[in-house]
Amino acid sequence: MLKGLKTSIRPIEEDDLDEIYQWYNDQEVNLWSSGAWPLNTLQSKDQLAVKFLDESPDTHRYIILDENERLIGTIGFKEINIPARSVALFVVIGDKNYWGKAYGTDAVITFARYLFSQWNFHRISLDTWDQNIRAIKAYEKVGFVIEGRQREARYVLGNYHDAILMGLLREEFLALHGKI
Repeated sequence: MLKGLKTSIRPIEEDDLDEIYQWYNDQEVNLWSSGAWPLNTLQSKDQLAVKFLDESPDTHRYIILDENERLIGTIGFKEINIPARSVALFVVIGDKNYWGKAYGTDAVITFARYLFSQWNFHRISLDTWDQNIRAIKAYEKVGFVIEGRQREARYVLGNYHDAILMGLLREEFLALHGKI
């Protein structure tokens, strides 16, 4: 289990699926995590079980816990590029009681430290949509830098929005957060 200051991260277990299913069916969680409401909610519990529990060489998913080991979100990585030592990160704080309280920031710092130290990645990337200001600010606190934008790449609630592309290099992380 990975330990941060406020969060812990562990592999997803079958017992976690009911909570994850609730998050996937929450309009507000989906709106801010991916702008994909209602598309994500069209998945059954069985489909979510396959997505979250089946081993995949390309996608790794974990659960985020608070200090009392309460499930609060998910985090993971995909798009592993071994020659470039890069990866794409994704995170969702599904329990809205934890929004705006730095739990997501702590989880991303903890997970980035793991990706840089244990997986020896050189670069972590992620993306969000342009109206997700809270997430952009949290990612910037971790050290992510806006590297670009894909114009009108997201369709959210009947409108096109830009995708914001962000990246974090190992040395940038070390400069902000110390040793790995």
